Amino acid sequence: MAQATSTQIVALNGSPHRNGNTVTLMGWVMEGCRAAGATTDWIHIVDHQIDYCQGCFTCLRTGACPIQDDVAAVRNRLLAADGIIVGSPVYEGQPTAQLKTFLDRITLLNLYTHTFEHKWSVGVATSGVAPTRGLAKELAMLFGQRSGVIGAKTTSIDRGYQRLADVHSPRLPKRARAVGRKLVQDVLSGSRWRLPRPQDLWIAALRRWVVRPLVTGHPEQFAGVLDIWQAKGWL
Repeated sequence: MAQATSTQIVALNGSPHRNGNTVTLMGWVMEGCRAAGATTDWIHIVDHQIDYCQGCFTCLRTGACPIQDDVAAVRNRLLAADGIIVGSPVYEGQPTAQLKTFLDRITLLNLYTHTFEHKWSVGVATSGVAPTRGLAKELAMLFGQRSGVIGAKTTSIDRGYQRLADVHSPRLPKRARAVGRKLVQDVLSGSRWRLPRPQDLWIAALRRWVVRPLVTGHPEQFAGVLDIWQAKGWL
């Protein structure tokens, strides 16, 4: 496992709190990553200026968002990592507004260029009583190939809302650390040949038969996308 010492894992915390329940659960996952030999780092979305998407489609024409804020810096840190842990509390079945705003800014270009397709990711979600697994899976899929997901609820009828560190199942930290170890293992084995998954085949077919004709047929609208495709060898 000595190879893992060069593995960099970045955790993107979508919670408005830097030390709340989501960070507690993500922290246990990161402990597993470090136990597997990886180095870890945090990105707290509340520490950054993230403005709203303007729906201008400039990113498709130029390959970059024209808004001057912290989105590009955060995105570059994620791209520089080998694996990504992304977490959020569940708000009405969705991530927080802070994280959703960041996702709105990067998702359109990522949709056409599959920016994170070679990354491995873990999704983390916490809630009072709401389901967590669906959101955790969705977040992981946005940032690469899903290595694992984990969620936790922190409300009981008799005690109300509690700190996760106080009320968690004794097995929860162990499960979270196992998810972290698996993330590092997947990163290390990701370059090895493996059978394509059904979703890989579906994405490849969609790119060839739907997205490619759209992009190549409208080069002025998709000039930035075409430049990225050229660099990837997709043309």
